[in-house]
Amino acid sequence: MWTRQRPIIASAIALLALLASAASAAQDPQAPPAGAGTRARADARQGQARAGQQADRLEIAELQRLFDAYTVMQAQEALQLDDGQFGQFLPKLKALQDTRRRNEVARNQLVAELGRMTAPGTAGFDEAAVKERMRALQELEVRAAAELRRAYDTIDQQLDVRRQARFRVFEQNMERRKLQLMLRARRGSGAQGG
Repeated sequence: MWTRQRPIIASAIALLALLASAASAAQDPQAPPAGAGTRARADARQGQARAGQQADRLEIAELQRLFDAYTVMQAQEALQLDDGQFGQFLPKLKALQDTRRRNEVARNQLVAELGRMTAPGTAGFDEAAVKERMRALQELEVRAAAELRRAYDTIDQQLDVRRQARFRVFEQNMERRKLQLMLRARRGSGAQGG
């Protein structure tokens, strides 16, 4: 079953990546009217930047979900799992992906908070609040590492040593592939937008 769906899903991912890249390149923020004041232009730029960041986050999250689905489809072949083995492996892989994504989102939120709290020109630096956020970040990092270790242990219980090693290599290769696709999409959208 998985083997028949693989080309369809890979094609859908490629199409969606191209569409997302074209959509981001097509977004051309409108300048405020020529007679508008400096404050209005600054407000408009700020609003456009916020809207662009929100759209980027949605695109990135959607592309990450698509890439996770692509990874799932490639895993069966890379690890040479039969359908029965893959059926047992799939929920464990999804749990690993969910754990990684959930902790990455939480970490990014904490780091963004720290960035806002410590930005140059921020009035009223609150050292106690920054220390508290730093403590929260350290706790998150410790908790995330333990959760990831448990997720890997669960996967490793099913795989023999050879497949455990192949899984680590597979993950590295998929991460490299993701970065290559992102760079290609950015170059493509930069060429279209420029």
